[in-house]
Amino acid sequence: MHRILDIHTHRTAPQFEAVVNVSPENFHPLEGQYYSVGIHPWATTEEITGPVWEALEKAAAHPAVVAIGECGVDLLKGGPLYRQMLVMKRQAELAERLRKPLIIHDVHAHDVIIGMKKDFHPRQRWMIHGFRGKPTVAEMFLRAGFMLSFAPKFNPAALLEVPEDALLAETDDSGATIDAVIASLSAVRGKDLTDVIARNSNVFLSSSTTEEDADNKTDR
Repeated sequence: MHRILDIHTHRTAPQFEAVVNVSPENFHPLEGQYYSVGIHPWATTEEITGPVWEALEKAAAHPAVVAIGECGVDLLKGGPLYRQMLVMKRQAELAERLRKPLIIHDVHAHDVIIGMKKDFHPRQRWMIHGFRGKPTVAEMFLRAGFMLSFAPKFNPAALLEVPEDALLAETDDSGATIDAVIASLSAVRGKDLTDVIARNSNVFLSSSTTEEDADNKTDR
């Protein structure tokens, strides 16, 4: 796997140092580009139909797809909570079956998502993208074994609480470059995080976690 710095972007490919997020119907892979494919919680205002699930299954199995998502729970936008949870759970099951990590959208649903992970016991890594929460919320996710990805807007105090091996970076849907994002994170942490981000991205995308890993994180 070549070097990835931007773990989650909505920019149009090619973005060869990034994982480009697309919906199943917009998956048209370019050679050498990595993707994540998923059903966003905002798309759950109506039932997800069979053809959409079939498109997701087909795209997710493609070797250019290195992660599933973004999926998740948004308590401010999208369909009813039960449907968002069912759609996320089905994508988590797909991630387990394909042995690919999960990229998660979380808006005011920390307890819901952490509860889902505890009930589901995934072996693949789960990551909260675009994390903006407070240090106490960061600690909740870290204790549950999540990795956290930071975009241009973030809480500096929370960033300081994240262990180096749980830290990722992204541009999301912003106009910022990934170099600028990493520079902002580095300024807060007091060291250049470029190599750290690259290493953690590779870990997130290429290996599964275990219950022992999660147990170790709870001791932090």
